[in-house]
Amino acid sequence: MGKRGPRPQPTLLKIARGNPGKRKINKKEPHPSGDVWPPSYLSGKSLEKWQELAPGLVETGVLTCADTEALGRYCVLWEQFQKYLVEVQAGRDVLVIKDESGNVKYMQSTPAAVMMMKLQTALLRIEQEYGLTPSARGNIVGKKEDEDDAAKKWLSS
Repeated sequence: MGKRGPRPQPTLLKIARGNPGKRKINKKEPHPSGDVWPPSYLSGKSLEKWQELAPGLVETGVLTCADTEALGRYCVLWEQFQKYLVEVQAGRDVLVIKDESGNVKYMQSTPAAVMMMKLQTALLRIEQEYGLTPSARGNIVGKKEDEDDAAKKWLSS
């Protein structure tokens, strides 16, 4: 069974909001540092997607060296989604099953359409983690030097 209640918020987000719940602040929250590089398994379109997203996410402080594998998986899933999207856009999204007399018996989604929908769900979850949707961005505080320095100073006290 998973943890109950809302997911925990990052410490800097709590500080930026003035710690509305007045709960104890985690002064030992890890702050990964180091260079951010794409995972070695990325290539082609997935690597292009990485190169499109990573700079902005690093700039806002959302992507750190500890998060590269999750973004790498996102890029691979995105490439797969694009492959299935082409199939669906070409009209290969529904199989029409007919009886012996040629009448439509039933219709069913093709494997490409099913996979596209599953990938869309997985992509959305990762997009929400990285603030890549409008509603998710409302819950993320971007990295600003003044706030970041003040938060670090407060946490070190």
